[in-house]
Parts: sequence; structure tokens; C-alpha cells
Amino acid sequence: MENLHLYKKNIFSQNGEDGVILEIIDRIFPKKKNLNVVEFGAHDGKYCSNTYNLILNKLVKTAVYIEAEEKYFNSLIELSKKHKEIIPINAHISFKENSEFTLDKILKKINFDINFDILSIDIDSYDLDVFRSIQIYSPKLIIIEAGRQNYGVLSEHSIDKNLNSFSSIHNEFKKNFYLIFFNGNCFYLNKKHFDENLIKLNFDLNDKLHYYLHQIFVNYDDKNLIKKIIWYLIPKNIIILDFLFKIFKKK
Repeated sequence: MENLHLYKKNIFSQNGEDGVILEIIDRIFPKKKNLNVVEFGAHDGKYCSNTYNLILNKLVKTAVYIEAEEKYFNSLIELSKKHKEIIPINAHISFKENSEFTLDKILKKINFDINFDILSIDIDSYDLDVFRSIQIYSPKLIIIEAGRQNYGVLSEHSIDKNLNSFSSIHNEFKKNFYLIFFNGNCFYLNKKHFDENLIKLNFDLNDKLHYYLHQIFVNYDDKNLIKKIIWYLIPKNIIILDFLFKIFKKK
């Protein structure tokens, strides 16, 4: 079982997500060429997108791209003319129950698949609150951005205006989701849709391990050989990783 850091590759994504998502799909998604995906904020549909590369690879049935800024949304409309899979929606996603712009209500209006495949959340603010507001839909894979706070630090944008911390996100997700990867974004698989044995055969599930490996690998993003050497030499022993991480931080 190779670590997902070895598959990081950017086509449109920012931190290697394009390669990682393709590998996740290849390992465990049974319907690999018929995916339903949702992404917000989607920008122009290409910039830093975690799912547009899937469209180009002919793996997507429907892509709901939600963007609030009009100047980006206009570009998104033009992109949707080239790709029939894209449904562009101009909206500020809300997490307030009485709003007409919660994700549940937006997706319900277009009769979207309840158990859709991939949800990418990237609004640099209330990402965690938006996740909490989802009651109807049950995405199989969720990608959500985390801040740079240290492991164990609890921080939420709705409380202190910082990006939601890794540990605050994990505390919210761990009951119903498996954390399978962290690269600044947390990658979670829904326990409702995947057998635990299948997940354990294909991914590491230790949250602290994922946090530390990201901190170490982030210095070697463009040096694939060094990444491979590091991965095969570093033991998955949290005590040793604690020690190594302290050394890296001092440097």
C-alpha cells in the first residue's frame, strides 16, 4: 500500500490533489467513469479545481460548480458550454437553516443524486459550518481545506476567524468518516458507503500520521525520488514521527 503522497500531481489543482484523487478512485470507486461531483467555490471552473481534471479524463457524469463571484461565474458559464457535464450555479453557500442557499436546498432544486461521489469544499472561511449544515446529502468523498495550526489545536473560523484547524475538522468528521489523506486538505471517505476492511486494505487511517507526513513531505513536493526514499525509510511509528517532526520544525 503506497502512501498517497507519492501520487501527488497538479494539472489544475494546487497541492497535488489531481493525482491523489485519481489514485483514490482507482483503488476503491466501483463506478469510475460515471461520477457525480460538487465543488465550491469553483472560481472559473479550472483555477485550483480539484475535479475539473476528472471531467477532462471522461470520468464525470455531472459536475455541480458553485461560485459566488460574478466575474468568475461568467467564465464558469463559458466553460459549461464546452462541457455538458457542468451545471454552473451562482450562489453564496450558506449554513443557516432558514437560508435558500444551503447546499441541501441548492442540490435538491436540481434533483441531484443523494449519494453523490465527490464534494470539494473551499471557501476559505465557514467550510466546517457548511459541512455541518448538510443533512440530506451523503457524499462518498469529501475534500475540505484546513488551516496551518499545530496538531491538537482546536480552531474554527466561526469562533476565531481563522481557517478551521486540522484537529477541529477531524473531531467533527471522525465519527462518520475515515481520514485517508492530508496535504493541507483533509480527504475523508464516508463510512456509510465503504466497508472498513476495504478502506484499511487501501489506506492508512491514523490522523496524527497523516498530519506529520504532510509536514515532512511538503518540503519535497517536486523531488519524487527523495519522497519515495523518505516514505520507505520513515517508520509508521508515531513516537518516532513526533521526534522527526520536532527536528523538521527546528530547521
